Amino acid sequence: MQDRKRVAAAIKDYLARERMSREQFAFKTRLGKSTIDKLLIGLYSDRTLAIVEHLTKLPLRSPDGQNDNTRPGNTASAPRNPAVGDQPSIAVLPFTNMSGDAGQDTVADGITEDIITALARLRWLFVIARNSTFVYKGRAADVRHIARDLGVRYVLEGSVRTAGPRIRVTGQLIDAESGKHIWAERYDRDLQDIFAMQDDITERVVAAVEPYLYAEEGFRASGKPPDSVDAWGLVVRALGLLSKVDERQNAEARDLLHRAIALEPRYARAHALLGWSVWWAAHCCWTPDRCGGLARAAEHAHDAQSFDPADPWARMVSGLCHSTMGLHDRALAELRAALDLNPSFALGHTALGWALLRAGRFDEAVAETGHALRMSPRDSFAGFYTSIHGLALLGSHRFEDALPVLRASVAGYAGHYNSLISCCGHLGLLEEAQEFITARNRIGPTLRLGVLRRNLARFAHCEVFVEGLRKAGVPE
Repeated sequence: MQDRKRVAAAIKDYLARERMSREQFAFKTRLGKSTIDKLLIGLYSDRTLAIVEHLTKLPLRSPDGQNDNTRPGNTASAPRNPAVGDQPSIAVLPFTNMSGDAGQDTVADGITEDIITALARLRWLFVIARNSTFVYKGRAADVRHIARDLGVRYVLEGSVRTAGPRIRVTGQLIDAESGKHIWAERYDRDLQDIFAMQDDITERVVAAVEPYLYAEEGFRASGKPPDSVDAWGLVVRALGLLSKVDERQNAEARDLLHRAIALEPRYARAHALLGWSVWWAAHCCWTPDRCGGLARAAEHAHDAQSFDPADPWARMVSGLCHSTMGLHDRALAELRAALDLNPSFALGHTALGWALLRAGRFDEAVAETGHALRMSPRDSFAGFYTSIHGLALLGSHRFEDALPVLRASVAGYAGHYNSLISCCGHLGLLEEAQEFITARNRIGPTLRLGVLRRNLARFAHCEVFVEGLRKAGVPE
């Protein structure tokens, strides 16, 4: 048994080093996913081991074909735990049924399995297979010990409790090395439609957890010596800077992404995020040639898609580029493709809502941006989700609903102030509008109706937006 654990640990090590998913490994070995799942918990035949040895060049079997631990007189020490690789890795432990009703085990297990499946769609994240984590079901153990056993950096655990027609699901994300709680949340739902409830909980958990994982990986990379940071470390550091929506930090992020691409020229996520950063710089007029910036952003998105057609960030950036150029049908198709690849992509839902607004589909825009906020209520992107939801409400002439949302946003880019000023103009709040005009002109070119009218000419909300600015006293 010890030798089988050693073999499973060695293969998990290999997958982490190679940044290879279980599905990719199953395809390369042609063994099938169920066989690989068994292999990773130490269940295998000699034929399976021979195939894996041939592919990985790992010394999994002893020279005489006999397991070391079965030899007479063997005093070998216990197998070492799998090392935590450079790739971020996570284990989702079986959610605990706290209902006192064994029949609810199925609900708890279903939520766990759905979360594992959804996290596995994040291709940058190594996710331990269900069969490996469910061996810990019902066992009281320190998550740090479990993480060492599985060779992972993070652990997600939770509980399920039912009372009549209601269910409460809690989740906690833990840094396994330190034992620190990174994220925790509670979800209360009705049990009327069990599958809809599971889908909803899964989507919200993954949408909430992903930004925290990015942030933790960024902190981890920033603590390393500069020369030792790999392409992944550069990308997550850049993403942390981009989430601030700030001109100086945007420029720093672009530098980091260029370095990542120099290290790994075909790294799709680096190209996609470079497109995102260039798009933002053009959108906020941080580059002298706005049209040229948008064209470069589209090129980076195209490069990312050519390297990895399944990268949702590449699709999102491509969609926003099409939207900005007024190609609304193409934009919506790309943005929906991004969400097909990752339904829990909260930022992608906000981008889709923005594109729907520009296309004149106002009710859908409000629904989509509102959905993104419910998925990620803490709005980890500098108030971007909140600001775009407020803009969607403004575009649909719901000025009184839009105002508190726009006021609540912490966004500090010029476009957010423009929305606030327009909303105040429609509601006759002229003194407040003047305060926002002064603040906005400190961070961008002086606000002029003519400039905004030209910039928004392709968008369906142009008229209502500019009319609010005019009422607020913005000069032509």
